[in-house]
Amino acid sequence: MSVQKFMKRSKARLADNTIKNRRIALTQYQEYLDRLGLELDEVEPYHIEDWIDELLLDDYAPRSIRAKVYCVSAYYEFATNRNLVSQNPVEPVDLSDYSDAKINDATEVRYIEVSEFESMVEDAILRDELLLRLLWNTGIRASESVSIKKSDIDRDNRKIEIKTAKSRKLKSDKKRKVYYNRRFGAVLRQWFDEGGRSSYLGVDGDDDEGHLLVTKQQPKMAVGRVSQIVHDRAESAGVQETVYTDQSGRPRRKVSAHTLRHSYAVHRVKNGMPLIYIQTLLGHSDIDMTRKYLQFRDDDVKDADKRYRP
Repeated sequence: MSVQKFMKRSKARLADNTIKNRRIALTQYQEYLDRLGLELDEVEPYHIEDWIDELLLDDYAPRSIRAKVYCVSAYYEFATNRNLVSQNPVEPVDLSDYSDAKINDATEVRYIEVSEFESMVEDAILRDELLLRLLWNTGIRASESVSIKKSDIDRDNRKIEIKTAKSRKLKSDKKRKVYYNRRFGAVLRQWFDEGGRSSYLGVDGDDDEGHLLVTKQQPKMAVGRVSQIVHDRAESAGVQETVYTDQSGRPRRKVSAHTLRHSYAVHRVKNGMPLIYIQTLLGHSDIDMTRKYLQFRDDDVKDADKRYRP
């Protein structure tokens, strides 16, 4: 199928800004399909739903997500009219079900307590503890975590260079640095220096300079696997719960990889970190997005009122 023909047709009929947005959306969509090993004509509606979920987890606003999906839908309509595909997989998808407002209506808060996190890492295998403590310590996105390579980690200064996920190939290669504590440093030492990675992979010695997060099947963990590990550990710890069920019947869970990102922000604010620093560490271009992460429980507000009374 020719995306180039679709873009040529768009260029002849649409404004420059619309063309630019279509090109960006289709590039992102193609990158998603490449990760799944799918061709454009092999996509089912649930693949579109999963892509929307990925965009939500990468902090795209619902309005922006809808615009991207409409661009993809426009392409499939173009391809359908030319008998290049049998159907438009976007058409059955209810976009109203995918918004931050939906989960915010279902739960008052989007973070977990320190004790709940510690129960998640208790008895976890080393690889899973590595993942959980990485997300908890740094507040990075799941899609950013799977891109970290050993060379990105400065273990002497306990910091990691992150390529901000929302930059990808669509903007300048924006990078930021995040930092971790001694406990996570000890886990890294077990993973790299004390045979943890080699033992997990079932190899003798491990000189691989590749990705930090791996599976036994792949040299780079998939984003979906990150989400599954977080869900499973939350389930095992008894801190998982269903906050609502979407229209396709799939449960939406309270504790996800993104919950750990929210938790990162909330606990640092509670400890007194200025919001501007949190914005930088999370990689938000807009501080209003950072503010949206800060939903507190009533007892948090009550304690803060007592602490800051004159």
